[in-house]
Parts: sequence; C-alpha cells; structure tokens
Amino acid sequence: MPVVVGIRFKDSGKVYYFDPRDLDLHVGDQVIVETVRGQELAKVAFERREVSNEEIIGELKPVVRRAELSDLARMAELQQYHAEALARCAEKVKEHGLPMKLVKAEYSFDGSRLTFYFTADQRVDFRQLVRDLARMFKTRIELRQIGPRDEAKMLGGIGPCGRILCCTAFLPDYARVTIKMAKDQDLPLNPSKISGVCGRLLCCLSYEHEQYIEMRAQLPKRGTWVMTPDGPGEVIGQHVLKQQVLVQLASSGMIETYDIPQITIATEQVVALARARAAEGITPASTLKPERGEQRLLRDEIDTFDWNDDLSLLEDDDLPQLPPSPHVLPTPVLPPAVESKRVSEPKTTPKPRGRRQGDQQDKETATTVNKAAKPAPSQPPRATTPTPPAKTAPSDSSAKAGNDVRRRRRRRN
Repeated sequence: MPVVVGIRFKDSGKVYYFDPRDLDLHVGDQVIVETVRGQELAKVAFERREVSNEEIIGELKPVVRRAELSDLARMAELQQYHAEALARCAEKVKEHGLPMKLVKAEYSFDGSRLTFYFTADQRVDFRQLVRDLARMFKTRIELRQIGPRDEAKMLGGIGPCGRILCCTAFLPDYARVTIKMAKDQDLPLNPSKISGVCGRLLCCLSYEHEQYIEMRAQLPKRGTWVMTPDGPGEVIGQHVLKQQVLVQLASSGMIETYDIPQITIATEQVVALARARAAEGITPASTLKPERGEQRLLRDEIDTFDWNDDLSLLEDDDLPQLPPSPHVLPTPVLPPAVESKRVSEPKTTPKPRGRRQGDQQDKETATTVNKAAKPAPSQPPRATTPTPPAKTAPSDSSAKAGNDVRRRRRRRN
C-alpha cells in the first residue's frame, strides 16, 4: 500500500494525496509540491499514512521540499500585484464590452502564470481579451468562469448567523441542498431567510437534516388521531426539537400541546382498558351499517319466528267459529264477468264515382259486414253436451236487407 501525505492549497480547499518521499512532515508545514501546472506552495493537512490504491486518483506527484522564508517572501510580493492586475483587466473587459464580472486575480508560485476568475450568466468568448492581456502582462493568462458559491468562497464574508462563511472557513465541498430540507426543518420558505451571501440555499441546511428526519420519525404525522389525557384529537403540528405535537381536541376543538410521553401513556391506558373489556366479553357496539346480506338474514329470522304459546292465543284462528244461521240465505256467487272486445270497423277508402249500381252494392256489403262484426252479449259459460251441427235459417235482419235492395232496384228500373 502506498504511503501518502495530505496536502491542501487553501484553508478550506480539498485535500490531495502526494508522495512524501523521505521528508519528515507534520501538520501545518509549508511545502513546495509538483502539480500539472508547475510548482505550487501548499500546506500539510495530515501526516503520512497508508491508503489503498483505489483512493489514489491519477498519478501520485511528489513533495519537492519544505518551503523556505525566501519562498514565502516571494509569494507575498506577488500578491501585491493582484489588485493592480485585476483593475487593468477590468478596463480591457470594458473596452471589449464583455458581459462578465471579475472576482479575483492570482499569480502562480513561480510567477509564470496569471489566473483571472470571473462570473457570468452565460458563456463568454474572451479569446481576444486573452491576447490583449498576454501582451500587457508578458506572461501566461488563464480565465476561469466560476459560480456564485465559488465567488463567496474566494471573497469571504459574514453569514446570517454572524460567523465567517462556512465555505471560507472549513467547508471543502459543497453539499447538495434542496428546498425539501428547509421544509423538513419547518423553516419559513422565505428566500431572504434561507439564502446565503451567494444567493443560494444555505449550506448549513444539510448539517442537521438527518437528525431532523430521525427525530421526526418518532412523532405522529399530521392528520393522525391520537389519544391524549384530555381525550382524542387530531395532530395539526409538530415541534421536532422539543418532541411535542399540537393536537386539536375532538370534544372542545381547542388546540393543546402535548409531549410524546403523555400521548404514549394515554394510549397505553386506552389499550389496556380495551383488552380488559375484551377479556370479559364486552365489545363495543359496531357503528358500521350491516350489509344487505345481513339485512336479508334478519328479515328471514323475523318471518320464521317461532311464536310462544302465550302469543299464539292472540291469533284469530283459535277462536270458536259459530255455525251458520238457518234463516240467512247464502249469497249467490256470480261467475266472473267476461270482458267483450270490440272489433274495430274497417276503414274504407273513398272511390271515384262510377255506376250507381256498383256504389249501391258496396254500401250493402259494408252494412252486412258491420252487422256481422257486432259481438253477441256475454253469457256465463255453461257445460253443454256437443250437438251435431244443424242448418241455420237466415236471420230476419238479412231478409229485410234483401227486400230493401230489391225495392230500390225496381224503382230505378
């Protein structure tokens, strides 16, 4: 397993692994290390230790030597030119009209590279600006676009809590902060209350989020019904840190604050009472409406109820029946009436006037049909023996109709 030491370039920066070689280094020592951009001045974060190969990313660079007083003096001299370089670069940015805001300028340890940090809402084409700056400072120029959090980390400041910004003091990485963390901690969703100097959500929201989740899991959720010393009620609020809940009582509608032990004791008492009553066979009345099948079973039980002997005495069937009086004649029972059905008369369509003889024949035919369609008076059915069919004599009505027809013909002739 390789032996490494932890090196940090800034007080709140990340820790990188370097090969200490044979140097005896301690925490806080100033050293010169070899990087991909040349030699840099850094500080030891932790002493040598063994780590696995999986933890090493890329090539393991060596520690060149300890930093001397001349190295520190040279670095301090280069820092004096940072403000001047930043001002001259701002003038060039204004000349080119680029939408960018300069944040900081830094020289490398050997002075061979000058880096400018800036912020912008979108990508900026600064190729011509780099050429102008290279001719002005006679060195290598780098422009890096950073975000608002990195800007606050470089510039530093005081947070809403009154302390130095966490990202400037000790925070190496930016934790992922969401608005859900503020909701879980019951913080007001006001941007001015939950935002930091950088204009983003406070990084400290992630510090205690896991503890809030664990403590909230021990409290009853909002909307649940609990048993309190004053009766049942609905939970409408929570105090996570105090481990208390706000309960609206069902009896009075008042809102009271209860500790978790109070609710636990009241619930245990109700459970113990319910178990005792269940052991005695006392069960609470069901408030549920019986199903349709149960109603049918209940109706069948009522219909097939076995009457007692005392109740059977009240029935009319057991009373003595008197014999019929000889002076009272029995009422005759009439047969049921048979409803007669009328036969609708056929409607005749008007015909064009022709010969009078044909018209008269049509009238006679219609009269004969109407008379034959009239139903006979209803009579009660009688049991008769079948008789052989006999010849029926023509009725009087048909004879009179025939005589009328002959008379009319004679008059016409």
